[in-house]
Amino acid sequence: MGQGIALVCALSGYETTVVDLPSVQPRIRAGVEKFLADRVKKGKLTAAGMQSTLAAIHVTDGMDAAGEADWVIEAIVEDLDAKKKLFADLENRVRPDAVIATNTSSLSVTAMAAAMRNPGSVVGLHFFNPSTVMPLVEVVRTCWTDDALLKKAFDFVKSIRKFPVLVTDTPGFIVNRISRSLTVEAIKIVTEGIATPRQVDRIMKMGGNFKMGPFELIDMVGVDINFAVTKTIFGGFFGEPRFRPQVLQQELLNAGRLGRKTGHGFYAYETGGKK
Repeated sequence: MGQGIALVCALSGYETTVVDLPSVQPRIRAGVEKFLADRVKKGKLTAAGMQSTLAAIHVTDGMDAAGEADWVIEAIVEDLDAKKKLFADLENRVRPDAVIATNTSSLSVTAMAAAMRNPGSVVGLHFFNPSTVMPLVEVVRTCWTDDALLKKAFDFVKSIRKFPVLVTDTPGFIVNRISRSLTVEAIKIVTEGIATPRQVDRIMKMGGNFKMGPFELIDMVGVDINFAVTKTIFGGFFGEPRFRPQVLQQELLNAGRLGRKTGHGFYAYETGGKK
């Protein structure tokens, strides 16, 4: 997600720095170059545009860039304690007028902001995967978010050619709250032996006009991420049965079958991501 958000920002003219572990930096650079080269090949970007975008994206493991940034968009592991720790570090680095945004898909933005000296500097910007394609961004407002910051967030999202929608800080916000019912019921159907993942996906695409079936979507997002979001929403609504995680999700996680990124989830994938 971080790589995709960085591409969206850089393609919109922003100088962008991606901060990640040294071990994954070569993969990030290769992914950025491949994405831009594919756009050139498809005629969606000129060779000069590719070079200018590459020049605008910097990849590092240092946090120094945060001190000069107007926007810091966090896209680390979906763990509240890890995000709060990062935000505490960022607050000591960023300018007073900088905005710290989280791309969390289900965790409480209010809880992240509450531990900070200036909780009003935090907002949720929930992009959807793949962020280079999906137009929607949920702008999550906390009790400390004033109208000025909200306008700033909406203007920023529009400036990167995305569509902002205002949401309150509730578990799963809007899209993930709705999609839990879809994915949890789909997994129940497979667990009960009613249909296979492939059959469910085909039926939802043919009968519901979905571009992707629920199992294709889970594999793309990541079984681990889908499971974590499901658990968060289930807990956030105090054990609401319709959001209950399923044993099959845990079993896939135990097996290391996390979807496209590991080559096997609900489906097996060849090199290059072909199912």
